[in-house]
Amino acid sequence: MDVKFRESNPKTGCRLPAIIGITLVLMFVTITVLLVMLVRNPELTQLVRDILIITLAIVGLFIGIAMIVAIFQITKFIRLLQHDIKPILEQANETLSTVLSTASMVNENLTRPIMKIAGTLSGTIQFLKMIWPNRK
Repeated sequence: MDVKFRESNPKTGCRLPAIIGITLVLMFVTITVLLVMLVRNPELTQLVRDILIITLAIVGLFIGIAMIVAIFQITKFIRLLQHDIKPILEQANETLSTVLSTASMVNENLTRPIMKIAGTLSGTIQFLKMIWPNRK
């Protein structure tokens, strides 16, 4: 795989602040021109006011509809958690307790007796080595 790394260009880092600065200056000039036009023309001011009131009402309506949809979605999600995921978690808990009891039974009935036999055999071998040290 041939990967080539480019060295960073010092001019690239200056672009973002310049773009932000130009955007802010343009916004300031636009707002200033609009304010001057609105102050000089009262009919235009009333028209813009009416359009903004209608726009805000429509936006408020959309926000209300979006909140109602979100509430219904949250309700469906809570129902899903209660009726679908809760039984799955209960079944997983049952399975875990079964695995734990199986591991405990294997420990009691298999591992512990083998360890006792291994310990007894090791002790017997050490005892025999003490009695007959030269024998293998």
